[in-house]
Amino acid sequence: MRAFTSAKNQPLTLERVQHLAPSVFADRPWEGVSDRYTFIPTIAVVESLMSEGWNIMAAKQQATRIEGKQEFTRHILRFRRPGNDLVVGDVFPEIVLLNSHDRGSAYQMHAGMFRLACSNGLIVDDSTFARLSIRHSGKAIDDVRRGADEIVQEVPRILSSVNDMQTIELTRDERGVLARAAFSLKFDESIPLDPSNLLAHRRYGDEKTDLWTTFNVVEENLLKGGLRYVTPAGRDEEGHYIPSRRQRTREVKSIQEDTKLNKALWTLAEEMKKLKLAE
Repeated sequence: MRAFTSAKNQPLTLERVQHLAPSVFADRPWEGVSDRYTFIPTIAVVESLMSEGWNIMAAKQQATRIEGKQEFTRHILRFRRPGNDLVVGDVFPEIVLLNSHDRGSAYQMHAGMFRLACSNGLIVDDSTFARLSIRHSGKAIDDVRRGADEIVQEVPRILSSVNDMQTIELTRDERGVLARAAFSLKFDESIPLDPSNLLAHRRYGDEKTDLWTTFNVVEENLLKGGLRYVTPAGRDEEGHYIPSRRQRTREVKSIQEDTKLNKALWTLAEEMKKLKLAE
């Protein structure tokens, strides 16, 4: 998820959110849900957070091929408070809210990080900050507000970890280990791509070799895609010749996969941090 952040890193208007993620504004659940399902519209939660000073910085919803379901699918929003002093360099703390109105997801709240330099939207893993799952009930709005307060309380500890990563230099071999571990999260051995390609920086300043920069470069390459490789020539099961082809890795567009990979990458970075600090 990259293109869903507002231009110039400015808050999104509700009109823009409705264009990007219309399911946020659903006024009823999808027809396939149970009668026991308590419908709490996401927009009610959004307006509650906005009244507490949270701005919407990004919005996206999941595509579906099921007719009539598009207005109810899983959606994700990222919130940030203006004037927050808890910032490390170009890294801003955020709240990440996920929900759906098709039984695909309860309200989930995650701690997030936004890196201004490359518009990377990171999500902290559950071992650093426990994901908050909020049931569709009459108390959902209050629970989300309390969840936002919990995330705010944890932000200093999370940013302290970011600061540690920024001060840890990695050797060439250590960066290679991190790239190979990250590569295995998305690809298998059938992809003829060297994992070291995940270390290719896309902008000036990201050629640094500290853990935080390396983590961000790997995350962007893994999720944004666009890495080139060539499939070898061969033959199919019937013996027909298949020529080699130039290919590119695909961008991760699934909200669920993006969240899963983000959390796994954070875990890898945290484990590398622990190893380096123990030396």
